[in-house]
Amino acid sequence: MKPWKSRPRILPALALLLASPLSPASAQENKAPVPPAATEDAELDALGKAAERFVTAFNAKDAAAIAALFLPGGEIIGRNGNEIRGREEIQAYYADLFSGEKVPQIALEASSVRLVSPGLAIEDGLVHITTAENEPVKSVSYSVTQLKQPDGSWLIASSRDHLEVTPPSEHLKPLVWLAGEWTYEGDDGVRMDLAIDLDPSGNFLLGEAAATDASGQVQNTSLRIGWNPATSSVFWWTFDSDGGNASGQWTRSGDGWLVRTSGITADSETNAATHKITMEGGDTILWSATDRVRAGETEPDVMLRFVRRAPDPDPLPLADAPAEAADDAEKPAEQ
Repeated sequence: MKPWKSRPRILPALALLLASPLSPASAQENKAPVPPAATEDAELDALGKAAERFVTAFNAKDAAAIAALFLPGGEIIGRNGNEIRGREEIQAYYADLFSGEKVPQIALEASSVRLVSPGLAIEDGLVHITTAENEPVKSVSYSVTQLKQPDGSWLIASSRDHLEVTPPSEHLKPLVWLAGEWTYEGDDGVRMDLAIDLDPSGNFLLGEAAATDASGQVQNTSLRIGWNPATSSVFWWTFDSDGGNASGQWTRSGDGWLVRTSGITADSETNAATHKITMEGGDTILWSATDRVRAGETEPDVMLRFVRRAPDPDPLPLADAPAEAADDAEKPAEQ
């Protein structure tokens, strides 16, 4: 995770004009001590500490501490347009969030902090949300407007979430266990070999499957699994060597995934099925296909058990032959 950082830009302050300037004597008598202006670096340091306090309070599930970082009339505006106003509502919102079973942890990455006028700052960045080690780290862009207080601290006037910008590779994190080589062998002589791996970008799982029936005929299928922005879900696309194709959305279901797939065969017959894919013990995939329909006709359910194949062993290096034996081998055999 990148540390909190900023790219400051200071705009000129507006000049304040007095309509009735005081006489020199009156000005001297009524002049109040003015604290020295904070340097740019000091202001950015104070803003950074304010961001750190927010992260610390959130990860400690301290709703009251988060509310105290806002102005009394501060606001939060969510991506859906919902508004939360005032410290009381803000504290109640976070208290409800922290009462859940799976409370995430967060980190902030501030990409821009602009001091638009003395005492007014606008911060833009990303909030990274982690729920579990093997789950995607979601990233959401945000903007925060902060006002400087008389004691030199900064409080949030308005916080707004914008777009989720989670990288596609993060959405695949719960499925990396599929990578590897797998084999299914049925009692009816059917065999299926499956090899899956991440593509170089890390945004897709690519796979090749070879299904061999009892007569020895083989059908090859290529598959691609990745994040589909159109459905905001994991999706897959498959293409078989006969000319058919299919696609479907992946949905978490307990300890596995449901994949609702529909497609068409090379003979223009529509087909559909509901797949359930579950990892068992780390070296076995249970793969069931139910609700199977082809050309309007119902087909029986299928249950496959894939076992992870061990990698092919490297050939053992040949032992170095003794020098004398090597010399003898070079000599022609005596007649």
